[in-house]
Amino acid sequence: MFEKVLVAIDGSPHAAQALGAAQQLAKLGGAEVRVVHVREIALAPGARSGALPSEGTDEAEKLVDDAVAELTKAGLSVTGTVRAALAGHVAKELLEEASECGASVMVLASRGLSDLAGLVVGSTTHKVLHLGHLPVLVVR
Repeated sequence: MFEKVLVAIDGSPHAAQALGAAQQLAKLGGAEVRVVHVREIALAPGARSGALPSEGTDEAEKLVDDAVAELTKAGLSVTGTVRAALAGHVAKELLEEASECGASVMVLASRGLSDLAGLVVGSTTHKVLHLGHLPVLVVR
């Protein structure tokens, strides 16, 4: 079945559901789990200094650490990481992580957004589905 499950989290209730689905999937197949959170960095309008992170590093690391602890407590082999990407490029970063860690499936949450691409699934999830080359489990 799947040897490594990559689960993307963002601190939302939907991501908590994705974490639960990844836990169940990993337990069924005896898979390892890789938890990833991508910190979005927004470009400051008109600023020469560049980018502004939307959250602190400590906050992002705590989010991943808590998820890793939860899955470890459930008896799974788990690792976690925090990555950073410019706003709008989270899907690319998730796919790079999947490739680098050798993920055999990715678990993502779906959430509705106002833009056209986000009417059915979230825009990041939508991009992963169309750009990726591995199975993706979308949790609603």
